[in-house]
Amino acid sequence: MVIIVKQNPPLSQKQLETRPAVQSLARALDLLEVFPEHGPEIGLTQIASLAQINKATAYRLLSTLEERGYVERSPETRSYRLGRRVFELGSYFQNQLEVRRIALPYLRGMVEQAHEAAFLCIREGDEALCVERVEAEQQVSIFTLRVGGRQPLHCGGAPRALLAGREDQEIRAYARRTGLPGFTPHTITTPDQLLDDVHLTRERGFTVSLNDVVVGIAAVGAPVYNHTGCVVASISLSGLSSRYESEHITELAHIVVTTARRLSSQLGFQEKSP
Repeated sequence: MVIIVKQNPPLSQKQLETRPAVQSLARALDLLEVFPEHGPEIGLTQIASLAQINKATAYRLLSTLEERGYVERSPETRSYRLGRRVFELGSYFQNQLEVRRIALPYLRGMVEQAHEAAFLCIREGDEALCVERVEAEQQVSIFTLRVGGRQPLHCGGAPRALLAGREDQEIRAYARRTGLPGFTPHTITTPDQLLDDVHLTRERGFTVSLNDVVVGIAAVGAPVYNHTGCVVASISLSGLSSRYESEHITELAHIVVTTARRLSSQLGFQEKSP
């Protein structure tokens, strides 16, 4: 009888390099996930046991998490507890949900006025993340940006409006990192063009996107501010670019800017008196 032993193919160099890192990340997350049920403070031995990780590995991972602010040691008991970074990330996530909840009636109001699709985006790194979208009645859905979809910050009405809250040096850094890829002949592809666009957005309160993501689609977007004066989101109205003559753009800009101001006010933003 011949016994055939099936061998797995050898791991690639990339797999060999990344597998330990993935395992370490998974173990670190295991440690953090112990706290909601067994916290608020847990000693090293207990947390290692609960996460089913040996004590030496748990200590090494907790030390790294402590350096990054995800856990901290109690001065009295020397037990571990969740740190400020976890709170900051949780608050950030909560703010996203809050903006979406508050913004939805405003988006519906814009659609009722303009009869065009409305979008709500937030910034996620170098991209705009669509967190809400309201369709216009009897409008053919031809838009590429759907809820959960992402788009580079240098093209599109809502994404470009998000850049209004960034300093010029941050915008140039974004341009260097991404290379400003073009999607159509109308996409902004140079740092100077992008800075000019951001300055114009700051000055008039809105940005106009014409065929720069998809030929045939246009949008008018505006930034949304929170109580600290930071841009936390953006809204836009979008439709067929063939309709975006000067008069229509002016009409849409008034709707979008007015709505963005009302939404910002709802989030605690107070405009400075001239």
